[in-house]
Amino acid sequence: MDVISRNKRICQLIAKQLWDGLSDHEKQELQEWIQASPDNSTLYDELVRLERVRQYIEKRESIDVRKYMAVCERELGLGGKRRVINRLWGYAAAIFVLCVVEVCIWINKQEKVGIGEIAQTVIEPGKVKALLVLDDGREIELGDRNASQGLEASGIVVVSDSSRIKYNQEEGTEEKEVMNKIIVPTGGEYNLILSDGTWVYLNAESVITFPKKFVGERREIILEGEAYFHVTASKEHPFIVKTRDMDVLVTGTEFNVKAYPDESNVQTTLLQGKVAVFAGEDKKEKVEIQPNQQAEWDRGDVKLQVREVDPDLFVAWKNGHFIFRQDRLEDIMRTLARWYDMEVIYLDTSIKDMAFAGKLDRSKDITPILNVLRATDKLTVEVNGKRIILGVK
Repeated sequence: MDVISRNKRICQLIAKQLWDGLSDHEKQELQEWIQASPDNSTLYDELVRLERVRQYIEKRESIDVRKYMAVCERELGLGGKRRVINRLWGYAAAIFVLCVVEVCIWINKQEKVGIGEIAQTVIEPGKVKALLVLDDGREIELGDRNASQGLEASGIVVVSDSSRIKYNQEEGTEEKEVMNKIIVPTGGEYNLILSDGTWVYLNAESVITFPKKFVGERREIILEGEAYFHVTASKEHPFIVKTRDMDVLVTGTEFNVKAYPDESNVQTTLLQGKVAVFAGEDKKEKVEIQPNQQAEWDRGDVKLQVREVDPDLFVAWKNGHFIFRQDRLEDIMRTLARWYDMEVIYLDTSIKDMAFAGKLDRSKDITPILNVLRATDKLTVEVNGKRIILGVK
């Protein structure tokens, strides 16, 4: 029996054990696999531990079993082998099939990789990566040195290094702005120098739309997500960052804008200079803020307010850190999920409101962060691939 067939067989045995029980021969077969390596034993314990089984049973009624069996059938390439599916059907008539399907899908994609190695998955930090979309629709992957030749040959941008691109600042006679876009995915970051010399640092899950060269009196860009700006001063040509709920107007300054669509607030935090903030559906609400102040638009309460802040907390990401000061766990994990490209599951909604503080290194894998949560003795923390499962002790 080859590796893949063997692993499919193990999936079937685990599912049957959880749902229907095994014969003596099947128990021996599964036990031999468990004892074959420490990795196999670790994975088996994770799948069948009593707490996990209890959670599956509680959610059993809400599961569309046929849907997940269809996924399993497709991923394993069983096709018309209905007899195999029929045997699995009786064993997978509950939520247990979810964990088994995940294992099977992973095996199928890895082909020659053993089933036990999933237990050793490390959630790595993000890295420099982005997608440049040119005005003609061409897409160029950024973040690797191979991109430089195509960019330089086009005469559009000059690559300074693999972590950023720089637009030429040569004088031109363009009458119309040619728009480009940079998309930073989950688990990514990227830097950009605009044609006027303005530096833009882009956080994960961010999109910036900007002109190849600024034309006219105003320098306007559009942002979704989070970015730190160091704007080249020009009173004659104000710089405007436009988001869905907030516009920020400056002439030359340093500030951070956070405008993720899945968060309840939009924030502009000022480090140097002075900015005017326009917020709301029609951008009619206006405030001016000074250094060490933050303008925040509350999408739920439809309210704009200004407060004194420590700006280091809000630009720590640019400097390679996470800094939290008694922040809600849900907000913390949402921030981490963007950087580590992971999913967070809460087994109890009360967990989301727990408060934590700390300073963390963005360049490290997530293990130290999870150890901090475990050390509180308030939470159970499980890691299943790139999924973090949080429960109450």
